[in-house]
Amino acid sequence: MIDKIVYSLIKGVPIRTKKLIADQADDSQSILRELRLKMTNLNTKSSYKVLNQLNSKNIYNEAQTILNICTDNNIEIIFYNEENYPKNLIQCQDAPIIIYCKGKKHSNNIPLLSVVGTRDCSDYGLGQCKDFISYLANYNIGLVSGLAYGIDIHTHRIANQLDIPNYAVLGSGILNIYPKNHFTESELTAENGMIISEFTPFSSPKSYHFPQRNRIIAGMSMCTMVVESPIKGGAIITASLANDYNRDVFAIPGNNNQSTSKGTNTLIEKNQAAILNNPEQIIDLLGLSTSNKNPAGTQSDIQLASQETIIYELISKGKDISFNKIQMESNFPTSYLNVILTNLELKDLIIPKFGNFYNLK
Repeated sequence: MIDKIVYSLIKGVPIRTKKLIADQADDSQSILRELRLKMTNLNTKSSYKVLNQLNSKNIYNEAQTILNICTDNNIEIIFYNEENYPKNLIQCQDAPIIIYCKGKKHSNNIPLLSVVGTRDCSDYGLGQCKDFISYLANYNIGLVSGLAYGIDIHTHRIANQLDIPNYAVLGSGILNIYPKNHFTESELTAENGMIISEFTPFSSPKSYHFPQRNRIIAGMSMCTMVVESPIKGGAIITASLANDYNRDVFAIPGNNNQSTSKGTNTLIEKNQAAILNNPEQIIDLLGLSTSNKNPAGTQSDIQLASQETIIYELISKGKDISFNKIQMESNFPTSYLNVILTNLELKDLIIPKFGNFYNLK
């Protein structure tokens, strides 16, 4: 594995070239040998830079450190042509040569839908996200998103609450979760699916990492659902990448006067996404089969736990009560309170509002 990590760390070689060499090599050791031979034959300034990297002990030391970190933290390293590499992603020409994964469920045994949208989502977007995912919970499907604020984290929270396998693709290293206050959800996602990154474990989040990771979100999935987005943003980038990969794209229409719906409406207008009116469209497209999970209970048969009752009564005292106020009055830890609020939301008892506020249904 050291040789494969070194290979992934080499700069100045296009991903397509790396994949071509890897496909022709007999084993991991011959990958570096073939790369060295190719760079020697090129005899250019850029090829000499690659050869200097191959001749440096530093890159081998870095690879050994990465391997040790991954071993100590149960992080799986998957090379692009290995069995557990996401089968849809491998079809993409710009897919990363290595991904780092932590979790319990690989993604190749279930159809995947990516769910993306704006960080500054509206109540409408949150509601649509919940309604679609809750319906899909009765089918064999996995969800892919980016663990960011807004639609992304809402997707992971609902999926984890409903026991839907889900996959969080990061713009940072697996041991440097960003945003930091989504760490608990990343742990739940790892239990229920996987967290995935092409960046080394302690890599910090960089602004250019997030558009870059969007190609993995789009590439892993059979189709992409854009819940809500302005004209420009990460969700629009993901939709564009999905189109480039010849994957189906759906967009939920919204109010033309609402900025967070202008992106989805434009995707539909320009035939870059099919209008999404109901989840049956996704079920039919992917040919989903029903799962053995029990559907969410109706309001008449809901039995609230004592902690849920406490939170429900706090929210019932006023309109637009903030997460911070609920936490201050309940004294529940952040991670525990998030679980309770999501549970109440899925039971159709409360409504999340933009800005981390809550109302009764």
